[in-house]
Order: sequence, then structure tokens, then C-alpha cells
Amino acid sequence: MTSKIKQILRHPVTHFNVLVVGFLFIIQSMHTHAHYTMSLDADSYVRNFCKKNLEKCERIISNFD
Repeated sequence: MTSKIKQILRHPVTHFNVLVVGFLFIIQSMHTHAHYTMSLDADSYVRNFCKKNLEKCERIISNFD
């Protein structure tokens, strides 16, 4: 049983899969961090503007309702 597991772990396809999943995990982590800090997020500019100019944003939103 353990020799079969070792054989699977040493296989190049397993290494490739681990690299791909690891790469996707890093990309998702960076993406989530950018949304969390909102320093690179395009929506952060709108959200920060609305925090500073609440009455203006409420007027714009009410026009769409």
C-alpha cells in the first residue's frame, strides 16, 4: 500500500497537478487580498467616494430605482 502511494507521489503528473493547484491558490490569495485591502480594487474608489459624499451617492442610486 505505501509503495503504491510513493509511486503516485513521485509521478510527474502528480507534480504538475500540485504546481497548477498551487499556482491557482497563489493567484486567488492575491486576488482576495486585493479585494480585502481594496487598494487595487476598482470598486474601492466608488466605495470610498460614497463614504465621503453620502448624499450625492444616495441621489444617484435613487435615480436608478
